Amino acid sequence: MADSKSAVVIGGTSGIGRAIALRFAEEGYKVAVAGRDEARGTDTAGACEAAGSPAARFLAVDVGDAASVDALAKVVGEVFGVPQVVINCAGILQSGKRVLDQDLDEDERLWRINYRGTLLGCQAFGRLMAAKGRGAILNVGSLASFAPLSLPAYTPGKHAILALTQILAAELGPKGIRVNAVAPGYTLSDGLKAKIANGERNPEAIQATTALRRFVEPRDVAEAALFLCSERAASITGVTLPVDAGWLVQAPYAQYLQGNPIRQPAGQS
Repeated sequence: MADSKSAVVIGGTSGIGRAIALRFAEEGYKVAVAGRDEARGTDTAGACEAAGSPAARFLAVDVGDAASVDALAKVVGEVFGVPQVVINCAGILQSGKRVLDQDLDEDERLWRINYRGTLLGCQAFGRLMAAKGRGAILNVGSLASFAPLSLPAYTPGKHAILALTQILAAELGPKGIRVNAVAPGYTLSDGLKAKIANGERNPEAIQATTALRRFVEPRDVAEAALFLCSERAASITGVTLPVDAGWLVQAPYAQYLQGNPIRQPAGQS
């Protein structure tokens, strides 16, 4: 297959990753959907072709295994050529807990998948892109990249992805490669929808924490990803872009307002 416009979405079998894969497919990219779940990955690849991709294929990968990620890069190079775009979207979540209660096995697993998996994707595909002299890498951070959320394994890993993105932007910029990230907020994924349906999450309370009083849709993140990887963002690198419906601004604003409320001047209603 000719080395033309192609994108690799690692962690593209569901959620935000699937939305990103579909959005690039709509723009005519060949799409490699990489992940662990073959059934979901094959379904996503089929949906990509239905959305307009000239060729889409599921490729198995375990981002916790360096050899697996290197093998993915090799297969992508053989099947699609050196991709124009690589999205590192694979990750796992954590429930809230305190640092002193953090289980070390869980800590290791989150770092291995979320941070190290992103690092491995950047390394394997960054080498291919560097040899070619062009490309765009997009990492997926989180609100936790900016804020001290009560997720003591997840939050430091997402902070690290922000730093990794900045370091790589400096290292790979001279080779013609841009490296950016997106930081999604409360995204209305299938998982969150299920928790809402089961009464485990209060949708009104969640929306009240955002300036726009709304959830982020997976496609919102996909649109940001497409922009940052496109020529429209040709001069943008090293950026982690929040896609959070204004959570990062609403949280400190609302907290400050509680202690220093805005009072109407006398005579105004």
